[in-house]
Amino acid sequence: MRQAIQSALASSCTGKIDVIGHSMGATLAAQQIDKLAAANQVDTFVGIAGAFLGLKSCGYYPFNLWSSTCGSAGLSVNNPFLDSLYNVPLGSKVYSIKSYIDQIICSTGSCTIGGLHSSRIANEDATFTYSLGHFGLQTDTVVKQYQLIQCNCLVKDV
Repeated sequence: MRQAIQSALASSCTGKIDVIGHSMGATLAAQQIDKLAAANQVDTFVGIAGAFLGLKSCGYYPFNLWSSTCGSAGLSVNNPFLDSLYNVPLGSKVYSIKSYIDQIICSTGSCTIGGLHSSRIANEDATFTYSLGHFGLQTDTVVKQYQLIQCNCLVKDV
């Protein structure tokens, strides 16, 4: 992820890039934007079906399931990795795309952590909700993704 962001920045004609991430790719992209201190070079960040607040199926840190997806550096709720990303600037415009029938984010029957959908990004400009599964959010929202990176305006939740 770091290499992809650095390459995109190096080849950008404007000095800015757009970042679209799906699932854990969204949280890993957010981490690298933070580590590279590149938020001022990201025009638009779109997180699709990301678990920015964690996955209940991973448990709550430190009493989480151990796996490559969960744990202190994964997607367990309230873990150091996700906590370090909360309120971190990710770009000039930040959007999330989510679903309440996402079979990964909502696998326990609940998509919310502390009353917020887990795919919401702190301080986002807008969020968009679809009746699609986890992978449908990536493949069937392409028009919205394109609109978000092309738009120089604030869009409202639908």
